[in-house]
Amino acid sequence: MPLARLLKNLGALLADRRGNVAMIFALSLMPITLLAGGAVDLNQAMTARTRLSQALDAAALAVGVNTSLSDADALRIANDFIAANYPNNRVGTVTSITVVIDDDTDTVTVTGEATVDTIMLGLAGIDHLTVGWESEVQRARQRLELVMVLDNTGSMGGSKIRSLRDSAELLTEILFEAADDPSDVKIGLVPFAATVNVGTQYERAWWLDPDALSPQHAEWAGPDGEVEIETCTGWGWRRRCETETIEVNHWDLFDELRNADWAGCVEARALPHDIEDTPPSAGNPATLFVPYFAPDEPDNGYFSNSYLNDGTGGGVEERLENIAKYENASVWSGYPNRSCTTTPITPLTSNRRTVENAIGDMEASGNTNIPNGIGWGIRVISPGEPFTEGTGYDDDEVIKAMVILTDGDNVMSGRNTNLMSDYEAYGYARDGRLGIRTSSGGVLSNELDERTEAACDYAKAQGIRVYTITFQVNSSSTRNMMRDCASHPSLYFDSPSNQALRDTFEMIAGDLTNLRLSR
Repeated sequence: MPLARLLKNLGALLADRRGNVAMIFALSLMPITLLAGGAVDLNQAMTARTRLSQALDAAALAVGVNTSLSDADALRIANDFIAANYPNNRVGTVTSITVVIDDDTDTVTVTGEATVDTIMLGLAGIDHLTVGWESEVQRARQRLELVMVLDNTGSMGGSKIRSLRDSAELLTEILFEAADDPSDVKIGLVPFAATVNVGTQYERAWWLDPDALSPQHAEWAGPDGEVEIETCTGWGWRRRCETETIEVNHWDLFDELRNADWAGCVEARALPHDIEDTPPSAGNPATLFVPYFAPDEPDNGYFSNSYLNDGTGGGVEERLENIAKYENASVWSGYPNRSCTTTPITPLTSNRRTVENAIGDMEASGNTNIPNGIGWGIRVISPGEPFTEGTGYDDDEVIKAMVILTDGDNVMSGRNTNLMSDYEAYGYARDGRLGIRTSSGGVLSNELDERTEAACDYAKAQGIRVYTITFQVNSSSTRNMMRDCASHPSLYFDSPSNQALRDTFEMIAGDLTNLRLSR
């Protein structure tokens, strides 16, 4: 059969030991030997690549620690370090070295190639192998400026505020102990709730508008804070009355009260200055800051902050605008300072004890106003007034960073009155200082969310490295907002427990300490 005959002939061929078969076998050994020798060449190339990476890393770090280098000087330094770390007696020859300094991202990138002569692969026409590498290094920065913007609202009470104190103290401890010189680290603190407290030592400071130039002084008393005061003398037909228009000054109201002093809190400036670092200027009254003063609300109706006799039987507006009732009056404890519940800001300082004491003093009370806290965090870390401890944003030697923590949603309490809300940092909702007029607490809170997003964007645009933390937050929308607020999603931390919060602050401390090698 043909198939049987074919199999017989194939068996005979395989069994043949004559010279033509030996020749074929010898020829088959050549590619096998070439492949084996090529593996040696490839191994040499991989060794060269490893050494090249080490040399380029050293070169990038060497360039990174120097500032204000020309392109030629940067390339010379890189070549010197590559020559030292990849001498000529090693496998391969280094070529095509380039150095790129990116001033926007403050990174140094060094790329290069190593050419390795082959041995066995040369038989196949491959005379050399080329391997490449790229090293990117964040310029080493010697100094750090950090501001912690921390939620001190009522929901942070009990174990939560204790955990926050412990975690913030741990971050402070790690950063100061990691510094070669304590002066290389500056830390500031902004406790926030419904308002922010700048400290009573700034009473009547020029930027706190002692002359009531800002139209936000007593908006509640009338347009531009102006009221009419009628003064009458005499009786009967001899009675004479004169009407005088005066501009109400929050400072003067505190002076008139017998037993209430300014507690240190300030009101939010008009948009967009509420979150921005616009320098205060008497020439632009809207940029000045106004001391927080919660007015006495009418005795009649559903108002939440009545602490004086209205002194009139008129309607709501007449009762609210009756400035005379403050003169030489005694008030119930703290009501002109209602919603001023936090401890004062701590400006940037290299005094570790000062920071730790301020952290230890934090207390929990009040509603949540995240954008107001962020706005003051930016002002603390900036070089401009009212706080001037920060270096310029163009200082390449300084890392500027902000840690923002909240344990809940933004809150502005709406009221079914003609004032539309409680009086807080943005005044009454009816005055539209937040950009809308509504008595809906939900709508007002959503508007605070939008201001939070704007504040985060503004901080990041200044080059501030923003870390965000949600601490036992149930709202997915708030978690998403804070994730978007961070400079990068990896810099957002959701901490569901006290231990997780401590771990988060420790990770942030490690990241700030090791901000050098980025790839």
